[in-house]
Amino acid sequence: MSPGLSPIYASMRNASLVDFPGRMAAVFFVTGCNFRCGFCHNAPLLGSVKVGYSWEQLDALCQKFRRQWVKAVVLTGGEPSLSPNLVEVLHFFRERGFKVKLDTNGSRPSVLKQVLSLIDFVAMDVKCSLPRYADFVGFADSAAIGESIGLLVGSDTPYEFRTTLIEPVHTEAEVHAIGEAVRGAACFAVQPFVPRDDLPEAQLRQTPRTRPQVLRWAADILRPYVRRVEIRGG
Repeated sequence: MSPGLSPIYASMRNASLVDFPGRMAAVFFVTGCNFRCGFCHNAPLLGSVKVGYSWEQLDALCQKFRRQWVKAVVLTGGEPSLSPNLVEVLHFFRERGFKVKLDTNGSRPSVLKQVLSLIDFVAMDVKCSLPRYADFVGFADSAAIGESIGLLVGSDTPYEFRTTLIEPVHTEAEVHAIGEAVRGAACFAVQPFVPRDDLPEAQLRQTPRTRPQVLRWAADILRPYVRRVEIRGG
């Protein structure tokens, strides 16, 4: 391990049963993100990189979770691919016997390609149709998003794509465009937008939660494009 601090800033107190498909997992967070999503529920992690755990503190957390029969971890954020220590922290978890899931926005395909062999599952958010990324999340390199999608579809690493559906945003044409972008994918999950008082975009704080019938409607649109569609939180 390199001297100093790990990129892990925080962790969920208890293990999660929903963040790693089929596994109970400890969830660890990194800070910093290159997107500016108005609907982000982890907005405090968007800013500058914050001081992380020491490697000794992180090891103690791993031991605590192992005593609770946890054998998997989820690395989320923020955006983990921005961390210069990503490879090191993935080795850190694997050396302690954990399966590893990576949550990513897909903005750094070169990093994703580098770490795929160290990951047991990848969840990549597809925020919107590729041409809308610059306006919707403040990230102009939609080609990088497409490259990450292609990398996962062509890899042997289990993965899923997922979209948080916001009714005023994700129109029928928009959902079709997302389906086209991920055509041939193994799994696509749709999940509801849930308003909160601390969302970065004030207007979205008043936007109603996505209705279950809208999740089902979007899933029906996506089914011809992918092998499996899952509805979550609906």
